[in-house]
Formats: sequence, C-alpha cells, structure tokens
Amino acid sequence: MHRDLQELFPCPGEWEDEESKSVASVVRQWVEREITSKRLDYLNGYDRLFHEKRRMLQIEIGLQRLTVPEEDGGFGWNRRERAPAILAVLSEIARADASTAVVCALGFTVLAPVVMEQAAGEELCRSVIPLFCADEPCTASVILPGPGTLGSDGALFMGRSIPARIHRNGKKCRISGAMMRPFPCGAGADIFCAVCADEGGAASLAFVPASERGISESPAVRTTGLNACATGDVTFDDVEISGEWVINDEQAVRTLYTWFNLCLGGASIGAALNFFEILSDWAESRTIKGGHPMKENPLCASVLAEVAEEIFLSRRMLWDLAHTMTRDEEWESSEGRRLFTFAQIIGTRVQESALKAVNRGMELMGSAGYTKEWHAEKHWRDIKTIQSCLCGVGAGVPVKMDSARFFYDCREV
Repeated sequence: MHRDLQELFPCPGEWEDEESKSVASVVRQWVEREITSKRLDYLNGYDRLFHEKRRMLQIEIGLQRLTVPEEDGGFGWNRRERAPAILAVLSEIARADASTAVVCALGFTVLAPVVMEQAAGEELCRSVIPLFCADEPCTASVILPGPGTLGSDGALFMGRSIPARIHRNGKKCRISGAMMRPFPCGAGADIFCAVCADEGGAASLAFVPASERGISESPAVRTTGLNACATGDVTFDDVEISGEWVINDEQAVRTLYTWFNLCLGGASIGAALNFFEILSDWAESRTIKGGHPMKENPLCASVLAEVAEEIFLSRRMLWDLAHTMTRDEEWESSEGRRLFTFAQIIGTRVQESALKAVNRGMELMGSAGYTKEWHAEKHWRDIKTIQSCLCGVGAGVPVKMDSARFFYDCREV
C-alpha cells in the first residue's frame, strides 16, 4: 500500500514525545523488513520463525525490558504517561503478527502492577523484574476470574468468580485452584499472574513461577488463532510461594484489567490495520464490468468505508483510554473503579469493531479473503481468539454489570 497509515489513522501528536515516536518507528521498520515483506515465507515456516522473530524483537531490540525501570536495566517506560507509547508499539508489532504482540502485551500487563504502582513490595520487584531482563524471552500468562460453578457460592471480584484460593501461613502463602484456564501461553509460561481470593473473599494478585512444585498442566487446547500462544488448563495444588509475591490489594487487580484491555486492544487494532493494508492492495487492482475500478462502485465503496470507519473509531477510543490512563486522578478516583469501567467498555467495543472490520472486508474479498496467501484469514482468527478470551460468550455480562454499577449506582448486580 502506497499510503501512510499514520496519516490515514492519526493519533493526537501531543500524546507522543520524540522518544516514543522513535521506538515506534524502529518497530515499524523491523515489521516491514522481517515479516510483512516476507509474508508467505513467514506463514510457511511459522512455528520456527515465530520464536526466531520474537527473540529478535524482545531480546535483541530489547522490547522485553520496555517497561522495566531504568535503574534495573530497562527502558524506563514504567510510568503511566507511557501508556499511549506502549499502545503504539503494540499496534506496530501486531501488524506483523498478533501472537507476538500478545506475548509482549502480557509481559507489559503483568509488570504493570509491579513497576507502575506502589503496592508491590521490594522482594516482589527484586524477584519478578530480573525475569524480564534475562537473555532469553520470558513468557507471562494471567489467570483471571471467570464464570462460576452452578450452585457454588465462591468468592467474587466485581461479579466474576475467582477460581484460585490463597491461604497465608506466616511468611508463606499456599495457592490452590483446579482446572484454571490461563491466557495466553499457559502451556509454556515462565510465570503466572493469578487473581486469587483470600480466606475473607478479598481479591489479590499472586505471582507464581511456573517451576514451583504443585503445578500441573493439561494438554494444550486447540484455538481458532494465536497459534504460537498455546494454552491449557492449569491446576495449583497447594503451591507455596513467598508472601511477598502477593499484592493484597483489589486495586492491583483493577490495574491488571485496565492494562489488559488497553494492550490486547492494541494487538487487535494492529492486526486490523494490516488487514486494511491488505484490503487496500486487493481493492486497488480489482475492476468490474466496463473496466471501472471496483472500489469506486457505490456498494463496494460503502463496505470499504465501513472497514476504515470501524478501525478509525476503535483506534481513537483506544488512544483516548491510553491518554486517560496517564492521569493520576483517574487511578485515584473511587479506587480506580471509574478507569477500570472505562477500560472494560472500550476494550469490549474495540474487539467487536476490529472483528467487524475484518469480517466485512473478507466478505468483499470473497475467496481471496480466506486464502492463507493473503494473510487476511490469519488476522481474523487471531482477533477472534483475543476477543473470545477477553470478552467472549458470557464474559460480556460482567462488563455490563460494571457499567450498571458505575452509571446507575447499582450496588447489588
């Protein structure tokens, strides 16, 4: 495509400084050089090339240390005002491959409650941060609350059932939970960030190294997309960790959700932006009866416009969320519940819009949209998998209840 995506889908310039633009530009050049210009080779050798390209991006370029504090050897993007820049970087990565973007997004998300807030203890920082400064890629995975069990009266976080239980014993904690579904990369995680409930039912965050005794995993489950992010059910059988590896603060859980929605939104929008490039190239050379350009037929132009509009509006919503996240007063307002609610609403809508954009474009492309050579179908599968895990069937109900609590002061839903 000969037109500049940054001009077609601009972000407010005042929300990016020169350093942010420079890092995004480096990633953009890497994406063009290493993947989009070699798309068919990348698809044909995906399993091997994914790990090679991921290592290049995270270790050689250093993005794994992006949100690690400077004093610990990182880039120093461990401040909330970097939210727009982090979003921009993830969107650029996802133009190449959503799985790579999701792996990076999970690293940023898991680190957020540790390095961007004051709730994490010194031992937790000392233990978790080096994992992301190592010479090998670190794979993080999260275990979030989800649907409950019929007849069960377990602990809840904002209406969501918490599957993991934590019991404190002096300076140690034991965590239990059966058949929990991490997202993503549960099958190859180095560290789990799990939402747990204590004896009183209060939610907390526990950071659990995958090497701890008492962790068992089921075989990897099949998913529609994100093929490189294999996951399966995980069981914690009285897994013992240091009490310092637990953040006993519900605000930390809301922080995790807020960054989770922003980062995964960036991954889906990045994939949708590359789909826009693919669709544009495809439409440029298509003609209809009489030799007229297909894109100038009113019906086809309407569909093309719908694709662009969905991507444009959802991207602007994400930028607005990122900008809102830079303001301390939003995190402090009502213990961060307002920002948490906004992130849930925008995150859900962005996933819907990204998938709708790709759906409509693929309908117009017909058989070309479903062939692997065009890469469009991979973007659809990856976005669908992100949406299913983040806000799929049943998962949207708690988000509606979040909105009802915030906008209508509904306390019992």
